Amino acid sequence: MSKRRAFTLIEILAMAAVAVMALSTIYKMFAGTWGQFHKSQTKLTNLRAASIMLEYLKHDLRLATTPSSDATKPQFTQSGDNTSAFKFQILNEASARKMVSYLFDGKNVTRSEEGNSLVRNINLARVKRFKIEEEGIDPKKRLKITIEADAEKAENDPADAKRSTQSQKNKVALSAVMYPRFFQKFKDQEEEFWTKARAAEGGAK
Repeated sequence: MSKRRAFTLIEILAMAAVAVMALSTIYKMFAGTWGQFHKSQTKLTNLRAASIMLEYLKHDLRLATTPSSDATKPQFTQSGDNTSAFKFQILNEASARKMVSYLFDGKNVTRSEEGNSLVRNINLARVKRFKIEEEGIDPKKRLKITIEADAEKAENDPADAKRSTQSQKNKVALSAVMYPRFFQKFKDQEEEFWTKARAAEGGAK
């Protein structure tokens, strides 16, 4: 009859050490994968938020009309990168002239339309910058739009400065140049409008 051989204390400790190392390696692999996934999702959220805001503006600016009076001239209000307001007239799908307003309060962008009580928040992530600037002079006058979305932006700058380098990199900035019709001196001449816009950038005339 053979005797059963029991594990020694040293063997048990050795097995435990191997198990701990294996579990530690597996944890690090999963933690790294999850961290990378979270970073990618955050950046994707920022990109989507900035793209939606830019598309709203582009759509309205394509409908912009030549001002019919001083009251319908485009109005710009900018206070650094913290707050801004932009108001202009559009000719909507129902052929009605209405004033459209965009307001940035430091973290959110809202859109409102004359005659409509609905004020729509158009950002999915916190906005760090929403800037609309006039550039150039006639006939090369244009709008430069800069939008920066940052879902991880803190409420105040001191706290925001303590974020990791990777967290800072997750913010997304988009910019575009537009040639709204309200900068032009002619009305309802679509082809002439785009021809002048292309010519101003050195394209085909």
